[in-house]
Amino acid sequence: MEVGKIDKMSNQVKSDVLNQLSKEQRRSSMDRLNDVFESTLKAVEDGKEEIFNIYETTRTEVQRLQQELTFLSSEIKETIKKVDNQYKLEKRMRQKLMEVNKNFERYTERAMLDIYTEAKDAQVELQLLQAKELQLRSRRDEIERSLKNLEGTVQRADNLMNQVGLAIRLLKEGITEISAIHSSDKMKDTAFKIIKAQEEERRRIAREVHDGPAQSLANIVLRLEIAEKLLEIDYKKVKDELNDLKSLVRENLQDIRRIIFDLRPVRIDNKGIIETIKNYIHNYEKNYGIRCSLMIEGTEINLNPSIELALFRLVQEGVTNVAKHAESPRCEIFLQFQDDWIMGKIIDYGKGFDTQAVLDYPGEHYGLIGVKERVEMYSGKFSITSQYGKGTVFEFGIPYSE
Repeated sequence: MEVGKIDKMSNQVKSDVLNQLSKEQRRSSMDRLNDVFESTLKAVEDGKEEIFNIYETTRTEVQRLQQELTFLSSEIKETIKKVDNQYKLEKRMRQKLMEVNKNFERYTERAMLDIYTEAKDAQVELQLLQAKELQLRSRRDEIERSLKNLEGTVQRADNLMNQVGLAIRLLKEGITEISAIHSSDKMKDTAFKIIKAQEEERRRIAREVHDGPAQSLANIVLRLEIAEKLLEIDYKKVKDELNDLKSLVRENLQDIRRIIFDLRPVRIDNKGIIETIKNYIHNYEKNYGIRCSLMIEGTEINLNPSIELALFRLVQEGVTNVAKHAESPRCEIFLQFQDDWIMGKIIDYGKGFDTQAVLDYPGEHYGLIGVKERVEMYSGKFSITSQYGKGTVFEFGIPYSE
């Protein structure tokens, strides 16, 4: 009996020792994993910094080449005008020279020599101007090719920064949570989509700022440099330049206010989601100068806050796309409350586009992709139709019973 107890205790001790060793091994493995994780994260962050430097350097070069291209286009236009005028002068001098050769007895030797010299000078000047035009055109074509390549590099760097940013956020915020989820793959996929949505929103804001205020501010700096030079040449023109700059600053301020307006946290009105959308449309019309109507079918019901927010964002993103891309003077919003679904439709009367091309290669129309993904996240339905010159209709439906 005593021997049995000793064996039992011995087995328990062995088990405890093995468990302790197993814990220490796991702890050691986790420490090594953390080290690998941290070194990987640092390498990815350093890589993102390098990509950003490439992006900024390339974008600066793009702006410089764009300015040079604008200057060249102006100079080419001026040179073409000079070539045309010189060609007419050279033609007149050739005709005059032919007349002198035909009636040489009417002219003195000195007069004939002067006419011949003038004709020769006109011909040489024409050749010089034509050579200059050719050089300018060649330089312009070279810059356009360089711009095309550099703009492609900027776009690729932008996409790469977005992907690296997503990877960093996954490493920093998502891996622990996702690895802790022991449920279905669908939940993991949802967690990934949430992080991806955050990155897409950051990218959208960055593009808004880059294409709007940032470009405008760069233009303001350039115009200020021009105004500074004009002070030494023609100070009267400086006043006109400053007036233009004031208008540009006002437009820039309006762009910033519009971006802030679109980024404001949504506060659903106490009277319901419809009243919130109406208030948004009222401000939208003032900000964008686009007439926007709202038509409701069915009876508004109390919705889950997440559904209300989703509905508001769908309307917001839809009409923002109209303002940014459609070039439409008006748009219409239809909302229908059914038993288990909210159906929506946004119609514009703008220039239209190739829907398949945009969905396959979103480019600057990534807002539509965001709308589509937002609808799908709520197990909803989405469709879009568009015709060139006739406008666009996008429809969505969100179930609210589940």
